[in-house]
Amino acid sequence: MSSKPLCGQARIGWIVGESTPLRSYVLFDKGHVPRAGSYITAEGDEGCVLGVLEKVVRGNMIVTEDVTDASQLGVITKYKDLDREHYTRGVVRWLSLADPLRNQGKVVSPSIPLEPASPIYQAPSSLLHDIFAGMSKRWVRIGALAGNPNVEFSIDVNKLTRHLAILAVTGGGKSNTVNILAHRIVSGLGGTMVIFDIHGEYAVAASNLAPGRAVVKQPVVNPLEINFHELKRLARIPDGAHVQERILREAWKAVLQKYPSKYTPGTSFLDALRIEVRRAGSQMKRQDSMQGTLNRIDDIEDYYGQILDERTHRRLTDIIEPGKLNIFDLSGIDEVAADAVVSHYMRRILEERKIHKRTQGASGYPVPLLVVVEEAHVLIPRDEDTLTKTWASRIAREGRKFGVGLVLVSQRPKNVDADVLSQTNNKIILKIVEPSDQRYVQAASEQLSEDLLELLPALNPGEAIVIGSMTKLPAMVKIDYCADICGVTTGGADIDVVKEWEKYNSGSGDEDLNPEVFA
Repeated sequence: MSSKPLCGQARIGWIVGESTPLRSYVLFDKGHVPRAGSYITAEGDEGCVLGVLEKVVRGNMIVTEDVTDASQLGVITKYKDLDREHYTRGVVRWLSLADPLRNQGKVVSPSIPLEPASPIYQAPSSLLHDIFAGMSKRWVRIGALAGNPNVEFSIDVNKLTRHLAILAVTGGGKSNTVNILAHRIVSGLGGTMVIFDIHGEYAVAASNLAPGRAVVKQPVVNPLEINFHELKRLARIPDGAHVQERILREAWKAVLQKYPSKYTPGTSFLDALRIEVRRAGSQMKRQDSMQGTLNRIDDIEDYYGQILDERTHRRLTDIIEPGKLNIFDLSGIDEVAADAVVSHYMRRILEERKIHKRTQGASGYPVPLLVVVEEAHVLIPRDEDTLTKTWASRIAREGRKFGVGLVLVSQRPKNVDADVLSQTNNKIILKIVEPSDQRYVQAASEQLSEDLLELLPALNPGEAIVIGSMTKLPAMVKIDYCADICGVTTGGADIDVVKEWEKYNSGSGDEDLNPEVFA
C-alpha cells in the first residue's frame, strides 16, 4: 500500500519554520480551522507520520495586538482585502510513523525532522479507525474521537492493571465514565469490578449498569477478619496512647484464638473483646488504661457497630463475587468507617490474589479485578495518613503482577496522594479548571504536554484527554453517554431546587406566595 493514500490526499496546510523530529509549526490553508486535538499527517523521509494538533491560533496581519485605538478598527474592517490577511497557525506533536502503528500496533517515533513547506493532511478516518478501534476482545469502546465522531475509541482492558485515574471538576463526566467502564467490562466481558461508592449513586443504578451481574453490598466486615490496624482505626486510639494500644492488641489476639468456642454462646465479638481487655488490663495492672480502652470499645459499638458482624461471610468470593459488578454503598457511614471498610477489602483482595498466584490457582481469589475508589482525595489524601492510602499504595506498586487494577476518581487531584496518583499509568482527564489541579496532574503525567494542559479548561462535559498504555496514542475523546446505552445516569446533575420547592408547596396547599416578586 502506498504511503500517499495512507497519509491523505486533501491538503489542509503546510509546515513552516523549523521542525524537530517530534514537533512542527504549521500554517493552515484558508478556510481550514481544525480543532486542537485533531490528527494530522505529513510525508517525511521515513514515510507517513501521524501527529496531534496540540495548539491552534487565529490571527490577522493587520489587526494585531498592537492596535490601541478602537476607532481604527472601523476603518480597518472596511479594507476590501482584509480576509486575505487572516491566518491560522498551529503546533503539531508528531507521535509515530503511521505504517507500523496501523499494521503492527507499534509506536515508532520519527527520527528525522519534516521539511519546511511540506504539505500536511487531515488524517484519514480509515487510518484513525485502524489505530483507535479495538480489533479484539481485550479492547472495549468508551467513546469516539472528539474531532471525528465516526471513529470509535477503545481502550486495552489488559492495561488497566497498570491503574487508571479519572479526573475532572464536578459535573465534568467522571461518574458517566465509570458507568461506561463498568457496563462494558462487566456486561460485555464478564469482568469483575468493585466500586467503593461514597455517595451511593452507583448503588441506585446498579441493575442498569450490569443487568443480572450487579450486586449492591452494605459496608459490613466480619470482625474476625479485620487486622489490628483496622480495629485501632475504628477505636480511634491516638498514636501516643501506647498502653491502650498494647491492651487492645493483646485482647484482639486472644479473641481471635478463642472466639467463639471459649465464650458463652451468644457472646458478640465486641463483648469478647471487653472480656479480654479486662483480663489484659488486670495483668498489666493499668486500671486507668483498661478503662480508657473499654470506653474506646463502647465507642466502636456506638458509632460503628453496624459495620461489624461476625455472621458475615468470611470467604472473599462470597462477598466480592467474581464476574460481577460489586458496589459497596458507603453513603451511610462516616469517613473513619469508610476508611476501615475500604482498606479492609483492598488488603484482602491483594493478599488473596498473591495467594492465587503462589498456589498456581489452588486457592485465593480466582480472577483479576478492578477496584474503583470514588472521592479518592478523601480516602487517599495527600497530607494525611489513612489505611486506604497504605493499601492503595501497595496495589499501585504491586497490583499489576497479581491482576489487581486500581481506578482513582477525583474532582480535586491536587489533594490526592502524589505517590499513588503518579503510579496510575493511564489517565482519563476531563474538564479541569483550577490551575493548581492542572499542574498537579501534569506533574503526575509524563504524556501530558504544556499545550494539552491548556486544553483542559475548554473541554465540554464528557470530553476527555486520554493518555497511557491503555491507548496506542494520546487522544481527545467524547466519552459515550451512559443514559443512551445503559439507560441510567449517576452523579453530576444539579437538583432543580426551584422545581422541588414548587412541587412541595403545590402539594402542601400553600397559596400565599406572591407572584409579583418574579415580575
